[in-house]
Amino acid sequence: AATRVGALPADGQARVRACRLPSLEPAPAAGHSAAHALIRKVGLVIAAVVGVALTVLALNRIGIHNIVLSLLQSTPGWVVAALAVMCGAMVMRALSWHAILRAALPRARIRRRDAAQGTFIGVLMSATLPARLGEPSRAFVVARRIGRIRESFPIVLGTLVSQTLLNIVALGALGAVMLSSIGVFSGRSQALLLWGVAPLALVIVVIVAPALLRGGSAVRSARLRRLVTQARSALVQVRLGLRVFRQPRLGAQATLAQFAAWAMQWMSCYLLLIALGLDSRVGIGGAAAVLFAVNVTAVLPVTPSNLGVFQAACVAVLSGAYGISEADGLGYGIILQAVEIATAVVMGMPALLKEGLSWRDVRLRAMHSTPVRLPARRRGEAPARSRA
Repeated sequence: AATRVGALPADGQARVRACRLPSLEPAPAAGHSAAHALIRKVGLVIAAVVGVALTVLALNRIGIHNIVLSLLQSTPGWVVAALAVMCGAMVMRALSWHAILRAALPRARIRRRDAAQGTFIGVLMSATLPARLGEPSRAFVVARRIGRIRESFPIVLGTLVSQTLLNIVALGALGAVMLSSIGVFSGRSQALLLWGVAPLALVIVVIVAPALLRGGSAVRSARLRRLVTQARSALVQVRLGLRVFRQPRLGAQATLAQFAAWAMQWMSCYLLLIALGLDSRVGIGGAAAVLFAVNVTAVLPVTPSNLGVFQAACVAVLSGAYGISEADGLGYGIILQAVEIATAVVMGMPALLKEGLSWRDVRLRAMHSTPVRLPARRRGEAPARSRA
């Protein structure tokens, strides 16, 4: 019985403690690694100092007392309801991605739990890492579950393009609701719409680039020609992620689930307006405007969860368009981001533990975005000892 539940080793031998094996990655040069580490640390310190300084200036301008008072006036029940709806939206995004993965990899056995694991871990990594590293993180998690990472990772990464297209359509609908409710206020809505075009431009590049790189054979440099060929091959695999739009049934499932996720996020934003007592002055259109603004400004986030810019977008929309005080707008931005981070932790941490990965492992794979690369063994060099 003890063996069956895992309390004793199945082979009847003495228990052996788990130990971490040495990394397969080649060790970088000492000077190069030290210089990069120093630059990265200095950059992080400078960014942190600038962020703290700007935060202090904003708090002094608005008034810490007013912000705290706005936060204390929120209704906890509505905040919990908003959190539950936001978690439901993450589940719908996972179902949408599952349909896209099935279309892109018809021969692979992809379960809903695989897409859910990747989605939840990706949300957690996006909440803790800058530069949208949650996207390659979830692609890595799913790729390692369905087969050889080197073969499936580019295609799984390409499925994110399909979700990006659906997100652009949803953002367009939110933008239409925003303009119908607030009109053009001081040119800010125009700037947000221009930012919303950035993901569409990226998708167009992914679709058109393989055709533009066909002339790689005409390049004289062998090294450059090899790089162009590799880039075109990778982009062709990425473009396979768009297959879902050729299959009506899976395409409809992906579209409906993704739009349902956006609708639930919209409702979550509105529930938080009710929690702060701002719903009568802002309305459902204001919730759409806030959701549109925070997603558009997160196209290229420079901080984890777009911290700081997220609150600035909320203040700009609520104060500039609806006449809400800056203290209430900032308080709403703080609560909304707290709900999003809580959703990432509630959904992502159990998934990360179930996957058997550490946060550091997923972070490294997300930053490299490729499988392990081993250096070629030099002639006459003895092979390294293998470990079971």
